[in-house]
Amino acid sequence: MGVLLSACAVPVKAPSELRDLVKSDTAFFVEAVRSELDQNLSVLLVKLYRRNPVQLPEGTLLETRVEQLKADRLNLQEFGSPAPDRLIRSAFEPDFQGDRVFALVAGLQSMVNHAFDHRREFLLLDDLPTAQFIYNSARNVETAAYLMRSRVDASGQPLILADGVQDGILNASYSQLLGELIGLQDALSVALAKKDQRTLNAVARGVASTVFLPVGF
Repeated sequence: MGVLLSACAVPVKAPSELRDLVKSDTAFFVEAVRSELDQNLSVLLVKLYRRNPVQLPEGTLLETRVEQLKADRLNLQEFGSPAPDRLIRSAFEPDFQGDRVFALVAGLQSMVNHAFDHRREFLLLDDLPTAQFIYNSARNVETAAYLMRSRVDASGQPLILADGVQDGILNASYSQLLGELIGLQDALSVALAKKDQRTLNAVARGVASTVFLPVGF
């Protein structure tokens, strides 16, 4: 009898169908954008490793890196557990000895995680992400994209290879992925700002900005 009572006391997670009943339309939109951002970052990670295979640490499987990226709390101990902006910058430092590709994409993923308060599901009474943080995260992707285009080694070669001519064909898919990351977050930030009847603080930034904006870390 005691065993039965103990079993009954174990909390059971509600089926997804029931949880969906206590979500607003805005929450569904937030979750959809979050899911798409996660997917795009995983694709970006895979594509960058294929373009920069030397960056994947010896003995580490690509699938392992992808799974690391999906964790609710990223394990960044190999880099000293820096803040997202510092991690992204480190990927473009000439004397950096670590995995530049994972430092960059994990930094972007960590940036998104912070902007969404480390959550992927939002129920009816939950606080939604802060519109300004989502907007700032989009601007930070622009900064990372600029660093990827502009930072080169002593011989003039990009520290992380991305867009370029391969087999006589221009491959701009990396910029397209980054553009999608920016556009998704911009659309969501506007929707959240309108819902809360707030105005986004659009900071004036040049094309060559290297400043990262706060996203809650």
